[in-house]
Amino acid sequence: MYVRQKAIPLKKVKRVEELSKLFESYDSILIVNITGVTTPVLHEVRAKLREKGSVVKVVKNTLARLAIERVSKKKKGLKKLKEYLKGQNAVIFTNENVFALKLFLDKNRIPREARAGDIAQDDIVIPAGNTNFAPGPILSLFSKLKIPTSIKEGSIWVTKDTIVAKAGEEISAELADLLKKLGIKPIKVGLDCKVAYTDGVVIPKDLLEVDLNKIRREVEEAIQAAFNLALNSIYPTSETIGFIVRKAYAEALNLSINVALPISETLPFIIAKAHLQASLLKKLIDEKSG
Repeated sequence: MYVRQKAIPLKKVKRVEELSKLFESYDSILIVNITGVTTPVLHEVRAKLREKGSVVKVVKNTLARLAIERVSKKKKGLKKLKEYLKGQNAVIFTNENVFALKLFLDKNRIPREARAGDIAQDDIVIPAGNTNFAPGPILSLFSKLKIPTSIKEGSIWVTKDTIVAKAGEEISAELADLLKKLGIKPIKVGLDCKVAYTDGVVIPKDLLEVDLNKIRREVEEAIQAAFNLALNSIYPTSETIGFIVRKAYAEALNLSINVALPISETLPFIIAKAHLQASLLKKLIDEKSG
């Protein structure tokens, strides 16, 4: 029995063609998780990435897989990206270094209002000062959350900085409501990178993590080790030549003093040394003769 295949909507065909061209045109690709990312946050991050010449496309996983399949013969290793197309995703097409772009995404997370059930990413602090709220029912909310307050100049004042949720704790509905009223946005959201592709290599998320402080320490240690080696092996460079000359001068001066070579630089030291030795000798003679 012949079963007629359902025609693929033209909109989906054009979308696959668009994605195929992007996969083919850009050097590097990142698949990012956008679960829980609001539309305003996505627009803001997209605008920042556009300034860097990168393109962000929210994708349907099935269509993205079809586009990858089309281009995979032209780009080695691209097929492996299909494994990461689960859940809600966007694809970033870029010619930037993928590690630099991952750092950029991490640094450019957008703050949003807390919702009940959110987990505090860092300690959430209600700062001391004027809330600009008139005394009223809201006072009970401050009291329930154990935030010390006082009434001054017709307003509610928080009397000291107060931690209302520690990192890792769940945010209650009451706290979310108060934070919203205070204009505090403690939850930072952004595009969470799942995998990157560049030069035919697929790089999972854990390998994209870069500890800049650790790298800085390692570079500083390497520079110090190289400097010490160059100095001890008397290898002249712009960084070491000054130290080498000063070390050589000090060693030559010590040698001249020890062999009593009378030159303008050493004569004062030689005389001082001779005087000290003569004084010590006289002291020993006086002790024995006495």
